Amino acid sequence: MQFAQGFLSRGFLPWVLCCLPTLGMGDALSDLIACTQITSDTARLACFDRGMEEMRKNTSNAPSVPALTPEQKFGLSKGQESSPAPTAVHARIVSVSRYMNERQVFVLDNVQSWQQIELDPDFTARDGQEVTISSGALGSFWLSTDSRHRTRVKRIR
Repeated sequence: MQFAQGFLSRGFLPWVLCCLPTLGMGDALSDLIACTQITSDTARLACFDRGMEEMRKNTSNAPSVPALTPEQKFGLSKGQESSPAPTAVHARIVSVSRYMNERQVFVLDNVQSWQQIELDPDFTARDGQEVTISSGALGSFWLSTDSRHRTRVKRIR
């Protein structure tokens, strides 16, 4: 308790509360700051409980982030993906570059980026080329330029 009072007397808690994001919090933040002035432990705790409950109500009404489409989810790890994605995605290459390890990186027109997993000097792709990324065995993915040319890839963005 003495530790907490030390922070309150130095003005640390109000500073922390002021630095919190305030979108949709209204007067709840100023109510919490006012709670720091209460000297009675029980009354101060009750004040903080009321203020936090008000903040929870206000933030639950905040606009939600739009959900990703199945195509945008394609290639994400299972922890990042919440529903089944399609088994293939068709796109056009915007740019092809190489990392220091000579593996190619493909930026697609659907804003996804994919990198070769295995070094395959025979596989070539060029800007503007249509590609298909399809699911493989055990969570792997293949980028193909036509029915005969493909390379194993992983999604990096």
